[in-house]
Amino acid sequence: MEREDFINKVLKSVDGIAKATPSDAIFLKIEKKIKETTISTKVLWLVAASIVVLISFNIMLLNDKSNSNESEIASLEHSINKSNQLYK
Repeated sequence: MEREDFINKVLKSVDGIAKATPSDAIFLKIEKKIKETTISTKVLWLVAASIVVLISFNIMLLNDKSNSNESEIASLEHSINKSNQLYK
């Protein structure tokens, strides 16, 4: 019962509190700062181009790695097929 009374007391403590409203001058300053911090289209294009270059570089590396793995597997298969034995 004490716990419920405490919870109700805390919840009722915020009744009647007025919502804070900023002055118009402060609100205009905040809006001005937000508009000043926009990113130019040139920067966006540079970021997009960098991402494309990184992705293509990663794809090239993955393709090269898979080709080398295939050649290693092929040489292993060739050596196994010569003797037809897995163990000596």
